[in-house]
Amino acid sequence: MKHKTNTNKQVKTLLIGSFPKTVESIRASLEISGHVVTQVQSLSGLESATENTSFDLIVSSTGSSKFTADELFELTSLLTPGTPVVGFSSNPTPTSVVEFIRQGGVDFFCVPEDLGLISDRVNIILSQFQKSEDLKETAKQNLRLHTSMNEKLQRASDENESLCNDLANTHCETQKQIQQASIAAEFQTLVNQELEIESMLRTALGYLLTRVGATNAAVYLHEGEVEWGIGAYINYDRQPDQFQTLIESVGPQACPLISGSGDVIKYKDGETFANISDVDSDDFSGSEVVTMGCFYEDRCMAAIVLFRGDTKPFNQESLDTLETIKSIFGYQLGTILKIHRRAETKWPSESIDDDEWNYGKAA
Repeated sequence: MKHKTNTNKQVKTLLIGSFPKTVESIRASLEISGHVVTQVQSLSGLESATENTSFDLIVSSTGSSKFTADELFELTSLLTPGTPVVGFSSNPTPTSVVEFIRQGGVDFFCVPEDLGLISDRVNIILSQFQKSEDLKETAKQNLRLHTSMNEKLQRASDENESLCNDLANTHCETQKQIQQASIAAEFQTLVNQELEIESMLRTALGYLLTRVGATNAAVYLHEGEVEWGIGAYINYDRQPDQFQTLIESVGPQACPLISGSGDVIKYKDGETFANISDVDSDDFSGSEVVTMGCFYEDRCMAAIVLFRGDTKPFNQESLDTLETIKSIFGYQLGTILKIHRRAETKWPSESIDDDEWNYGKAA
């Protein structure tokens, strides 16, 4: 609410009092200084007057037998909160004046003694009140601006954090891709030098150990069209006799399943792998198992089973490495088998389709 103290502007003032002579004198003083005065005699009149009108100032008698100062301030706080209230009386006591000011009054006049001062003092009150309201409004605007700036800063911070996370993720992903590309090149260089199955298997398994750590491993190759045999193995932590029996029993059961998928599959619970492969679950209890098929074109050239205690799990980097090298491993196996098949052919001879390999001989 903005109060106008300029004499060219009208101030709406509510005057409460039931003593005609005193009230009329105050009203005349206010109207001369530009106030539009509404006069009522009781608090019920105050209620009616404030239903449709907003007042800039309330000037009220304090000696009325119709209401007390407590009742006046209780009602004004409900109907016109924040409006300055000025009191007047023709026979005030120090106690009544102090009580009025304590209740929330901004000034008090003794009439008729202070009648000539009323106009100037209420204008000062309204001016100070306006300054206070302006300061409050400025504070509200500053608070809104501060809140808005904080929200914008928070959005900028969130966007910056999101961008940093994206950049960090992109950097990590790029680093991972670079690392896997380096592994692929390194592994391919090693196995490309091997043109014998056994030496290639030794080289491949040796490299695998350096990348995924110590582990039990078995590489199964085709023997004939449907049978699988052990091409190479690593015994990390099992009894030799028991390990040999274990991998011999796993091959016929697990290889058909592994060869049906080109994925690297991790079993956190080794017993799950055992149940799927229909082998003794006790042999894989407390272990993690990873399986993968290594393909050349559409043929699974090797089925590989890796397993070790679940206290040393296969992490994502190990799985990424296996994913990288399995296709290279399968391709090199296919290349070696094709070279062997061609070496066994007497040239010229009847045409034999290179894709119809004799896996038993090759392995």
